Amino acid sequence: MTMYTILRNAFLLALSTLAILSCATASSGNQAGGFDPGQPTVLITGSNRGIGLALTRHYAGAGWNVIATARNPVKADELNALAAGDPTVIVEQLDVTDLERINGLADAYQGVPVDVLINNAAVLGDLGGQFYGSLDYDQFQWTMAVNVFGPMAMAEAFEPHVAASKQKKILTLTSGLGSLTLMSKMQGMTYYRISKAGVNMGMRAIRANLIKDGIIVALIAPGMVQTQLLADSGYTGKALTPDESAAGMAGIIAGLTLDDSGKPTNVDGKTIPW
Repeated sequence: MTMYTILRNAFLLALSTLAILSCATASSGNQAGGFDPGQPTVLITGSNRGIGLALTRHYAGAGWNVIATARNPVKADELNALAAGDPTVIVEQLDVTDLERINGLADAYQGVPVDVLINNAAVLGDLGGQFYGSLDYDQFQWTMAVNVFGPMAMAEAFEPHVAASKQKKILTLTSGLGSLTLMSKMQGMTYYRISKAGVNMGMRAIRANLIKDGIIVALIAPGMVQTQLLADSGYTGKALTPDESAAGMAGIIAGLTLDDSGKPTNVDGKTIPW
């Protein structure tokens, strides 16, 4: 590799980094500046596509203020287009494995009540590295970091924002694939299944900590949804559209109270067995 190539690559990397940072901090100078103070606020992770984008569209369409996060907002064309036409939608850069960024975002929105925090961001991981006989440790770490640690860290960092709101709800998207009962004979997708079982227990523990403060912590499964994640899993059966799933989950979220059991609930309202 020539010195010219090395310098050129370094320059392009610097430009890419600056683009991400500028997008990440674009709203940091006037957080909630376009928000309607008379409307509730929702924070959604992984809003750039699929279910997260559908949830963003749903809540924005219902008049909510929306903090929509994405790991790489520069490439989130549909999300950015939505935000460009609606001042109550703010796009923020967020990698849920980056604890410094999570805490920084929480600090940036200090004093802004968050009625509903939705932990949607998740990864399926490399399926090839999840089969018994070819287990990949790096894939395991990454899947657990995104799917388990991320939602727990978000709940911890944004607890004051949720506590200051009227609705006081923390939701984490789970899956029937995390059920020991339903998946007792399934092979493959091992890390993803472990991560969903793990986040169920993680949020259950957080629920025990926060219920005394009037904060509702719940688990909800979106069902089989026509997303890239579902396509990557190899599933070819009947599935909901992202908008159908988002509307169904929003209805369940709206009806949650402190009396909710905290057990995973499917989008159709049925409890998923542990």
